[in-house]
Amino acid sequence: MKITAVQTLALEAPLDKPWRISTFTLSSLTATAVRIVTDEGIHGTGECIARLGPGVTAAVVREILAPVLLGRDPCNVEGLWEDMYRTMRARGHSRGFLLEAISGVDIALWDLLGKSAGKPTWQLLAGHGRQQIQVYASSVLLDTPEVMAEEARALVRQGYRAIKLKVGEGIHADIPRIEAVRAAVGSGIEIMLDANAGYDPVSAIVVGRASERLGVYWLEEPVLADDLPGYARVREAVKDIRLAAGEGEFTSAGFRPFFEQGLLDVAQPDIARAGGFTGCRRIAAYADAYNIAVCPHTGASGPICIAASMHLSAAIPQFRYFEDMYIRNPLHDMLARPLPAQRDGLIAVSNEPGLGVTLDDAALRRYARGGQDWQDCGDQRPSARPRSEG
Repeated sequence: MKITAVQTLALEAPLDKPWRISTFTLSSLTATAVRIVTDEGIHGTGECIARLGPGVTAAVVREILAPVLLGRDPCNVEGLWEDMYRTMRARGHSRGFLLEAISGVDIALWDLLGKSAGKPTWQLLAGHGRQQIQVYASSVLLDTPEVMAEEARALVRQGYRAIKLKVGEGIHADIPRIEAVRAAVGSGIEIMLDANAGYDPVSAIVVGRASERLGVYWLEEPVLADDLPGYARVREAVKDIRLAAGEGEFTSAGFRPFFEQGLLDVAQPDIARAGGFTGCRRIAAYADAYNIAVCPHTGASGPICIAASMHLSAAIPQFRYFEDMYIRNPLHDMLARPLPAQRDGLIAVSNEPGLGVTLDDAALRRYARGGQDWQDCGDQRPSARPRSEG
């Protein structure tokens, strides 16, 4: 089996009501879809995270990664990953758009391999084989304490046993929100907090101490992702609440200082950013060495990323919770049938070959930027293997 074409599609879906978090307001949701086609007529589909500029990621796939892939055997997925990474790593590109582009390609390769083998991707990963995964509801968006408390009550009625709230606007705004939600749901429901890096270390410590009192399960991204001294200050001051982070990290090397310095209790790699299945398996194995829980991030991503994250969660060690984004995401309209829904805080993982997703071409075209169709990189002659020198 040989790869004959690499295709991309930049997607954007406007939101009826913007999503407001502490550091950003999303008025539309974007992603980059990737399709890998083979000479045997089998294809796989992946997704690159692209909060801004999905066309940028698509260009990286077409212009940098496709020449590495064309004519190659998709079964050698680990070797393909390394060759894609080597294209720019020695030039200082070991994060950012390159890794996000690699992630979408890797997801597509694992989808393709599952279809070729007639097995779901989680089974092909030969991991833990979880038939169901435990979920938390994500996320109660920023609003008044009363509105957020009522939203949390509704989620409990729907069967969720763990709920995440957006925070990060400041101690005087956020602590009343957390108190209201705890009073609304009672002591038997886990509460997670996501600050989206909205605090300075002192504010994070104040909120963390209040959260200890209120029995919060974790505090996520309390400070900026690259503020390791800030994480160290929060970790030293707040002992009885888990610290979670990692959606902004790209590789196991990126997680290294967090693990080695004991700054995290929960690692949250995003499969559409952190190297796809291949990269996230490495991160999960590394987390296992430090006895750190892994809760894959999904956030505002499209349905291909969500489905891939379910398969990853079914397989990896140290898995704890899956982030179930219950807020309507219009990108999910591009599925011919919806993804499995939670029931009593659990989601059943698909047993269909590959990721188990089928795209609705009409809906896909509706969200394609500029009305474009798949951008095809096929019929290019593969370049020489990547070289490390400048």
